[in-house]
Amino acid sequence: MRVLFSPVGTTDPVRNCRDGACLHILRHYQPDHVVLYYTAEMEEREKQTQMYTLGIEHVQPGCPVTEICSGIKDAHLFDSYLHHLPQAVFHVHQMYPDAEILLNLSSGTPQIKVILAIMATEYDWCRGIQVASPEGRSNVHTMPVQDKEDVEEMLLCNEDDELGATNRCTEPHLKILRLYREKHEIMSLVHRYEYAGAWEFCKGNPEIPDEAKKLIKFAMYRSDLQTKAAQQIMRKYHGQHLFPFVNEAESLIEYLLTMQIHQEKGQYASFMVQISPFLYELFLYYAQHNLTIPIVRYLERDRGKKVLKRSTLAHKPMGPELLAFLDDAFKSPYRDGELSFILLYYVFVFALKHDETIDKEKHRKFMNDPLMNPENAYIDKLRILRNNTAHEIVNVSVDTVKKRTGMNPSDIMQSFWQLLSVILGLQVNRQRSAYRQLNQWIDQSLLSAEEQ
Repeated sequence: MRVLFSPVGTTDPVRNCRDGACLHILRHYQPDHVVLYYTAEMEEREKQTQMYTLGIEHVQPGCPVTEICSGIKDAHLFDSYLHHLPQAVFHVHQMYPDAEILLNLSSGTPQIKVILAIMATEYDWCRGIQVASPEGRSNVHTMPVQDKEDVEEMLLCNEDDELGATNRCTEPHLKILRLYREKHEIMSLVHRYEYAGAWEFCKGNPEIPDEAKKLIKFAMYRSDLQTKAAQQIMRKYHGQHLFPFVNEAESLIEYLLTMQIHQEKGQYASFMVQISPFLYELFLYYAQHNLTIPIVRYLERDRGKKVLKRSTLAHKPMGPELLAFLDDAFKSPYRDGELSFILLYYVFVFALKHDETIDKEKHRKFMNDPLMNPENAYIDKLRILRNNTAHEIVNVSVDTVKKRTGMNPSDIMQSFWQLLSVILGLQVNRQRSAYRQLNQWIDQSLLSAEEQ
């Protein structure tokens, strides 16, 4: 079923012995129903002459007509239509939910035409139709129909009734405008790292290129630390390996990338909460690969937890010396407890003083980072702020982090990448731009399709 929704103007129903837009669409699309939309002025013209309904009866006898009288007098103002006109179209759609609504984009005021054109871009059940003037140019200077006699005479002399008359209807590709807008909304979400929102926006849209969808879905899983799901989508792109590290190294990099996203977005509370698990896993990895003190093997299971006991440590090589160092570092006797990043940190300080490392040069680089340097005490301040953030209502800003730790969030992030590069090698620095590169690929896939 087809329903023609048509505003009317002074070029309707006929002008210069040729169809106006409303009649021309009616003639060539033969809708099952016509809905006429009147401003106050056009309503008065219809009351005086019945020109619009007479024209419809002439072209398609018996076609049902519904008239909507808006009462709008300030026909030149957008505000006059912003609520009434779209609601009128929606009402027709509700009355005929399975029908295709043909929108006349060539009759009425410029404001009406713009609003209907926008609706034609937004809703798949609308189809916008434009009608060229017989002269192929503006016809505002020709005399409009004045009275009932004029209507009857013009209808009888209508040259569009003749066999072989030109069809002046066209359907402008308005969906291109919607597609352009949608692509740039997706790009805006992507550059804010809102990949889940971008995926919801594009996943059911057949106009969005499959390549872009693939990249966005990949980014959504990856940024949510669903690494295996992301890898099922792709491991390489344009010949570039997206996951050059494996196992614990891969997990550390992926976790740090999500921290980088939070830092770049200014989500410092989330960033701070992530610090403890990241540093714990980072330090544990480093301890297992570069310490001569096998601290992990000293752990004992106690009530379901792995605990580093004082009594055990006291009987291990360098254990008494380490205990004395920990007592001094914590300003109280070390108590049995689970490993934490701060405990591992003090083990690293001890290892630096006593050469308890496999690669001494690597350890010096590791401990020379501003975050790790014992003289700065940054890491202990970072631990305190992290704990406050996790357990209290704390408004965390750049100034808060700087004041409480002595480092900016960007400085902290720089230290994290530096520590990773010491452990895994300088090639890890290529991963720092992983999401920026991914966003560029998404942009390119959207824009290249736009140009086609």
